Amino acid sequence: MLLKSRYGRSEGIPYKSYWYYINLVLIYMDISLYNLYCKGIVSCEGSIKAYIKGGMSLNEDERLNSLEKRIVELEKEVNELKKNRLSDRVDTTPQARPLVEDASPSVSPYRETKEQTQSVTIKKKETDWEHLIARVWLPRVFMFVLLIGLIWGFKAAVDGGFITEEMRCFIGLLAGGAFVYIGRRQYRHRRPLLSQVLFGGSIGIFMLTTFAAHYLYELISAPVAFILGVLWTILGLWFSYRYKSQALGVLASIAGILTPFLVDSNNPPTIFFVAYEVLLYTSFMIFAMKQRFVTLFYTSFILMQPAFIIFNFGSGSSDRWLAYGVLVQHIIILGSILLRAGILNHQLRILGASFVLTVLWFKLDLDSSDMDTILLSFTLFYSVLSAYFWRKNFQQALPFVLAIASYALLFFMMTIFDSEAVVGFYILEGFIALALGFIIKSVFQKINGLLIYLLGCIAGLNILSDGMPSLASVNLFIWIVLLLTFAAITKLLRRYPIGSPTKVIMKMLYYGWGILFLFFITDVTTAATLNVSENIQHLIISSAWVGYAISVISYGLKKGIKQIRLAGIALLFLTLMKVIFFDLPTVSVVIKAVLFIGLGGIGVLLSRLFYKKEKHD
Repeated sequence: MLLKSRYGRSEGIPYKSYWYYINLVLIYMDISLYNLYCKGIVSCEGSIKAYIKGGMSLNEDERLNSLEKRIVELEKEVNELKKNRLSDRVDTTPQARPLVEDASPSVSPYRETKEQTQSVTIKKKETDWEHLIARVWLPRVFMFVLLIGLIWGFKAAVDGGFITEEMRCFIGLLAGGAFVYIGRRQYRHRRPLLSQVLFGGSIGIFMLTTFAAHYLYELISAPVAFILGVLWTILGLWFSYRYKSQALGVLASIAGILTPFLVDSNNPPTIFFVAYEVLLYTSFMIFAMKQRFVTLFYTSFILMQPAFIIFNFGSGSSDRWLAYGVLVQHIIILGSILLRAGILNHQLRILGASFVLTVLWFKLDLDSSDMDTILLSFTLFYSVLSAYFWRKNFQQALPFVLAIASYALLFFMMTIFDSEAVVGFYILEGFIALALGFIIKSVFQKINGLLIYLLGCIAGLNILSDGMPSLASVNLFIWIVLLLTFAAITKLLRRYPIGSPTKVIMKMLYYGWGILFLFFITDVTTAATLNVSENIQHLIISSAWVGYAISVISYGLKKGIKQIRLAGIALLFLTLMKVIFFDLPTVSVVIKAVLFIGLGGIGVLLSRLFYKKEKHD
């Protein structure tokens, strides 16, 4: 770049020509003199003049010889300079090691410098405990201490009869205004943390003064006290916006949530309370998203729930308006996600929690028929929304809405079905959710699907452990769903591998499926032989085990898979152990003879098959 920008293009210059050497000299001069000039060794302008002046006093042959010698000398100087710069950088960073041991002229020094800079270890900045304690926590702690002292002093003055009720409220407002004034002065003097503490203290004083004037002294009515509380909340929100303080925003949200509880009202209308809290939450959520205040976003979401709980217990009866308020909160979060505005990752994380809270409030305040309608609506809406996100390639939100659709369907089936057959649908739903997780390549959706599937499997195995009463029972349906989904999961892993653990997990699934199928055969055979004698029942069950072992071994021989053949042989020996320890003590001599003759003959024939396989190999 230096050659091209300062000396023109060098392509097409004949080899061993005069200008060829002139360009080479200028290249190395540019590199070496620039580095020497940066280190303060020589003056770049004077050295260039010296080179040119010395070169002009010679004839052409002498100039060529001189230039060749000078090129060699410049190469040596450049190499030494590179080594020195490498050693200097290594000395300043003990953990770094040189990337180049012997630099060559063909390697660009700028590239080496870049690589060396990347290898330098960046030291972690140490915590300034003095700043953290003296400037951050000291004013916060002692502001609280100051407020306690003011309260005690105020109480002492009141007990002494020096301050009337009106004077107390006026002093409170005056103290709050003084805190605001001092806070602004501290902010102008570049003490932002101290000013934020003063602003927060002023909001607390205003709220306490309003509460005292209304509730304790009855100087103002409930509407006036409520309006003043809203004004203090807006003031705190303005402080948070003006001074870019998330802490002030959190304090303002707490003040806003507490405002209705600081007003003395015997029968507050529920719809008014819910409308106020939802409007307050919406305002703070929008403000938090625009300012990217994550803590304020979570705080405003969480605080609305205890406010509703306290109001619900205070009123003494449940009210569906509270459930509707939580539903509106959920819709607002979903709307912000659809608009893709604000801190989207945090909105998506809180969407699932909002769904669960909405379902719980509806379960608490609504009857069963309304609950079924709500859950079905959630299932259909989020299923359609999942398809829409899949079509629009909104991969960031797709796993979360799929999870909500899955759980909404799960809750719906739990409320509408009373039969044990619903367990089979749980298993089927969990498998579908898991398959969708593999298809959209979402770990979050895989975890949700696997969780639902495992819950369904645990519930299903609990039912199957009691045995199958008959072939036409719920147990058979659960068995079929369990075995089919288990096999389908292995197909999913084969098509969508998850890395190095895939082979181990698939092997475990194959063995698990084989064991489950053995229990299935036993359960079905037992249910089919309930009306026969005990001897015949044992004989049929053992025969089914042997048939299963023969099928496994034959499949292993056909596919040439050694592990399957060994599993079949192990199953055959397991059948022999069952006959010895469970069948022999209870069956007659004739059945014993049949069992041992059959097992012995089958074992010999199978061994013969293995000999044929070895001869064929």
